[in-house]
Amino acid sequence: MGDQGTTRRNLLLTGGALAAGVGLSACGAKTRSAAAATPSSRGGAGASSSTGQTVASSTPDWSALAHRLSGKLIRPGQADFGEAAELFQPRFDSVRPAAVAYVADAKDVAACLAFARSTGVPIVPRNGGHSYAGWSSVNNGLVIDVGRLNSVQGGSGGTASIGAGARLIDVYTGLAASGRTIPAGSCPSVGVSGLTLGGGVGVTGRANGLTCDNLVGAEIVTADGQIREVSARQDADLFWALRGAGGGNFGVVTRLDFRTHPADDCAYGFLSWPWSRAAAAIEAWQRWAPTAPDNLWANLHISASWDGSLKVESTVNLLGGSRTELANLIDRLAVRPSSVSLHSASYLTTMQVMGGVAGQSAGASHVHGVLPGHSPAGTVVRSSYGARSDVFTQPLTGAGAAAVVAAVARYRSYAPKGGRAAVAFDALGGAINRVGARDTAFVHRSGLFLAQYTADYPAGVTGGTAANHSWSWINGTWDAMRPYASGEAYQNYIDPQLRGWEQAYYGVNAARLRSVKRSYDPKGLFRFPQGIPLG
Repeated sequence: MGDQGTTRRNLLLTGGALAAGVGLSACGAKTRSAAAATPSSRGGAGASSSTGQTVASSTPDWSALAHRLSGKLIRPGQADFGEAAELFQPRFDSVRPAAVAYVADAKDVAACLAFARSTGVPIVPRNGGHSYAGWSSVNNGLVIDVGRLNSVQGGSGGTASIGAGARLIDVYTGLAASGRTIPAGSCPSVGVSGLTLGGGVGVTGRANGLTCDNLVGAEIVTADGQIREVSARQDADLFWALRGAGGGNFGVVTRLDFRTHPADDCAYGFLSWPWSRAAAAIEAWQRWAPTAPDNLWANLHISASWDGSLKVESTVNLLGGSRTELANLIDRLAVRPSSVSLHSASYLTTMQVMGGVAGQSAGASHVHGVLPGHSPAGTVVRSSYGARSDVFTQPLTGAGAAAVVAAVARYRSYAPKGGRAAVAFDALGGAINRVGARDTAFVHRSGLFLAQYTADYPAGVTGGTAANHSWSWINGTWDAMRPYASGEAYQNYIDPQLRGWEQAYYGVNAARLRSVKRSYDPKGLFRFPQGIPLG
């Protein structure tokens, strides 16, 4: 079912929903291309130059840092530096840090932060490297990679301790042995810490809450080098901020402690409608999925390809339910799909299907490589794409649904050869919305559904006209949704073009987040273009 080297995003955009599952979030196409953002502007400690680059204030002694670490420091010219410098999207391959530290423990992180404070070298934490803006790296700076910290322990007692560097496939596989799980995303190579820190929307979130809602404690190294155990009882403000503010703001998280849930079997299915019913399907889906029973999750993808194909597809999942129960829920849709394919499987198998890696080993469900976080057996393809997001708190009007359909149809006039694009909706509601907007840093608690506007860069594209066409479509579609969207955006789908991003990501929580920033990083060691401001 999951083809070799295929991710959920490829399945989404190639219309593979009826065969193997469709993508919840941008998880990859195949290309290398110019960035819409500049990762070189990320990083703290150093002073900004006139070009936006961050420069060190003194000559750093990299050998001294290497000797202080139990883990490994990789620098340009050393074996594997090319792999060490990579992010998930090849369009950021031109970014070249001065070093990548594969830390072995929290003490290694503290050593890296001390080095940054004393030398002015800019720093950036990295887990899976999936930042949409490429802000998991920094030119001429130090990347603190937590990929070695990938242990998955516990689960059977109701809680699990998970290393910050674990990929989601590691989490699901590791907890499956005890029949437990946490609600998380579906892209197998995404890191659990980055997902959690920005919220964590996923397939079982309506039943069990966001990933961050299930966080009960964490180990974090803050800017002063202190290794802190945080929870609702210890450093409570910092713990509050870690549940939704996004990564790279307050410190480097090295371990996450979660409340776990039973890994119940699932019924899942793939639905489709003819293009002529696209607007009607949108209107029916948005009034069905966000108010369905909590254990039902559904997405909806309106997609187009350079070859002229237009598709309307949905993936649905019923946690702990049967195919008969799922069929009965689908029958409640006001616009019946023209094609329905239902299946049942264990929780782990279902997550593999949703991630586009069904039938593959855990090792094969990683990006290929030899460094931590990768696997020599890995088949997940690094890929480039563009994306923007909205949170919708009201149903789309008929005019809004028609605007979505028209925008997707317009892609055919933009599409470079090999290009693909989609408007992707994911149902919210349920347990997600029963948490108050101020209870965690994740403010989006009245959303009906989350939207992404995504376009792949065609294979081999390195920028220029083809990449520009992708962004023209994304931005045009985002603009077309302004009359209908709430103005909120999902911080894990970080958007370097977004004006008013602090309000869009954090809303009523912005002022408190600034206060937490001043308390735990008063000198701004951790900073990037959309980092929590000190002021």
